[in-house]
Amino acid sequence: MANKITVLSAVFVILMMGACKKSNSGTSSSTNSLAGGTWNFVDLSSNAKLTATESGIISATVIDVTDFTTIDNSGTITFTADSMAGSGIGYTIDTTYTTYTYVGPQGDTVTSPFTTTISPTSSSTSYQLIGSDSIYFGSGTPFSVSLYAGDTVKIEGAHFSISGNTLTLTSIINQAGNVTYNSITAPSVTQINSTITLSK
Repeated sequence: MANKITVLSAVFVILMMGACKKSNSGTSSSTNSLAGGTWNFVDLSSNAKLTATESGIISATVIDVTDFTTIDNSGTITFTADSMAGSGIGYTIDTTYTTYTYVGPQGDTVTSPFTTTISPTSSSTSYQLIGSDSIYFGSGTPFSVSLYAGDTVKIEGAHFSISGNTLTLTSIINQAGNVTYNSITAPSVTQINSTITLSK
């Protein structure tokens, strides 16, 4: 399990950089409220759920759930008209994850601690502004990650809002795939909801 959640934390790093990928397509706005600003990384709040179900002689369902807000956050993000650069982005996740396992009529619940630290990193990428409140980087994005073998999530964009000195980015991912538990591969559905908060 720790292996799975570690990969989830990688999703959030990718989301930090991927949520800001943009250029101008047919629905672009004439003004870009993100351009020319440098923002401090405040935190990232996320909840994730993966449900895998196998139907056979004995049906089985495994549900993994985690919910957290990062701590010890650091770094800044600077936007230009069509690119963004993250400098020293890092944070710590100190949370738990819960696994619900149902085999036939029997159920079991296990909650375990999970702590990991993402060391400060710097990166840059282009992005596309869609309308006045969304950023997009498309299905061809390099920002993808496998939560489990054979189950890859692509982060293709986010909504954003600016209120005073606060910039909020939100991303919702729902994706079907397959996961493997104890050498058994089963269909799965992954749901990840994330909110990144930045401030000036």
